[in-house]
Amino acid sequence: MKEFFENCKHIPYTKARNVILLDTCFIINFLAHHKGFSRAVKLATTSFNIEELLHVEHRMNHDLKSRLKRFFRDTDLLIVDVPVSPGSREAECEFVNSVDGKLLANVPDPSDAVLMAVAIKTGSVVVSRDKHHLFTQKLESFVSAYNIQVYKDLKFLE
Repeated sequence: MKEFFENCKHIPYTKARNVILLDTCFIINFLAHHKGFSRAVKLATTSFNIEELLHVEHRMNHDLKSRLKRFFRDTDLLIVDVPVSPGSREAECEFVNSVDGKLLANVPDPSDAVLMAVAIKTGSVVVSRDKHHLFTQKLESFVSAYNIQVYKDLKFLE
């Protein structure tokens, strides 16, 4: 599957602006219940989230793997490259703190905080299904200063 995301357009997080960032859990959940995304919508995710997808791919059933491959092949997905990979908690914390030193106090899981840090840095919307870390009143209040919104679905585009 790695070859599919290598063919996507990549942009450094320092140059990305105002994109719709999809969290790993959203991509998996959406593709488990739908055939794909509309090509009319410009979607993005981070290289960090791509690595998370590759890490859990072996646990997906055949149908979901096929939908995921089709998603990478048929969607004009923008990959926002970040200088951190999953599994290195220290590097994740360092990256998040470089964007905002108070973010980890509002998102206790550094791997979830990476996506929020990218959203802050790029002025982007986040779409996630993570109810434990990203849908909290505390985080909503914190990111409101950055005009960042976190959604659970793509209905805000309608």
